[in-house]
Amino acid sequence: MKKQFWVLGAALVFAFAGVCAGCNREDNVKEKVLRELPEDFKYETDYDAHTVDYTDSEGKDISLYGQLWAPKDEGKYPAIILSHGFNGHYRDFPTECEAFAARGYVCYTFDFCGAQANGMSEGRTAAEYTPFTMKEDLCAAVENVSKLPNVDSSQIFLFGGSQGGFVTALTAADEALKDRIAAIAMYFPAFNIPDDWRGKPEQDTPLMGYSIGAKFIQSVQELDPFAVIGDFKKDVCIVWGDQDALVARKYIDNAVTAYGSARVDLTVIPGAGHGFGGSALTTAVEKVLKFFEAHTYES
Repeated sequence: MKKQFWVLGAALVFAFAGVCAGCNREDNVKEKVLRELPEDFKYETDYDAHTVDYTDSEGKDISLYGQLWAPKDEGKYPAIILSHGFNGHYRDFPTECEAFAARGYVCYTFDFCGAQANGMSEGRTAAEYTPFTMKEDLCAAVENVSKLPNVDSSQIFLFGGSQGGFVTALTAADEALKDRIAAIAMYFPAFNIPDDWRGKPEQDTPLMGYSIGAKFIQSVQELDPFAVIGDFKKDVCIVWGDQDALVARKYIDNAVTAYGSARVDLTVIPGAGHGFGGSALTTAVEKVLKFFEAHTYES
């Protein structure tokens, strides 16, 4: 992106600081100072492969393959963990990672195990993955990234698109993580998933070049995401297009209600569908970046 964009972004961040002081967060956060990058800040242009190995709740050995974008300079930086949508890959957010890394965030984007054709992560098949195994993957990624020597573990942010946004919301509400995540942002989060599969036969079902397994369908039959996601009590950014044919407006409105409207920064992009490109993508990235910067403080 052009240099002028980042100058504008910085101005917007500091203009937003006064508004941010009134956000629904702990009182001591109001006393913190928003982070400002040094003028000579540099970030990586060659990004490293990074794996996260863990054993899931069923005893399977999982290896998550991803990419780590990191500042060149020594020190500790806030981190953003990015979650792809259905049949997506770790490569799905190059514009976002470039923008976030240029503003001093460590970014980790990875393949959910078993959740796509030709994925790089290992240990789970298409028939075995569910939103809840994806949640386990994301929890493991949070634990791993939090321990990296260049990451400030008090400044961990989550970001996801579509199914990855749905999983991001479930993960942020997890009892063990909800107080450790600084804020979350989502593109067109697919809170419609349980309704889409409720009452459907619990069998392997082809979908958009991949498949949904019987285990996946069974796992969401009784799930009410709006009874869960509100357990995350910090701020939330949602970006959605008003021409989205997959995620209806009612699911976005229900999410706002579940979180509480005072804690949700909602942007509706006119004419945009399920997936952003062109000016809609520029708007979405700028909005999410501004949101994260307004919640990032000096260590």
